[in-house]
Amino acid sequence: MHVFEEYLKSIKDDSNRTIMRNLLDWVIATFPMLDTKIAWNQPHFVHEGTYIIAFTHAKAHLSVAPEYKAIDEFKKEIKDRKYLSTNFIFKIKWHQAIDLDLIKRIIEFNMKDKAGYKTYWRKSNLTT
Repeated sequence: MHVFEEYLKSIKDDSNRTIMRNLLDWVIATFPMLDTKIAWNQPHFVHEGTYIIAFTHAKAHLSVAPEYKAIDEFKKEIKDRKYLSTNFIFKIKWHQAIDLDLIKRIIEFNMKDKAGYKTYWRKSNLTT
């Protein structure tokens, strides 16, 4: 059984569910050192007790949530791929290609940047 099976069952569209399953499987295979959990009804990936990245689905897109610092670090690439973004997430429409290399580099950035963190989240002055 998939570690995120219950979450995946909540995605009603078969195609979208397959896209999300493939993405989550890719993260698990590429980063076996990351722990997995469901928090705030989203698949979270955690390293040494600190948050690295989460994914969630919506009707029109999937959201990638790597926290504000990674969004800021990769904002040009996110924009270049025509992904919509806020301070905390970027959205990939279901019909868009998922840039796995970008996601890989974001995860690697967070793992390096948050090495030794004792808290789950980064401290932030941002409110949205």
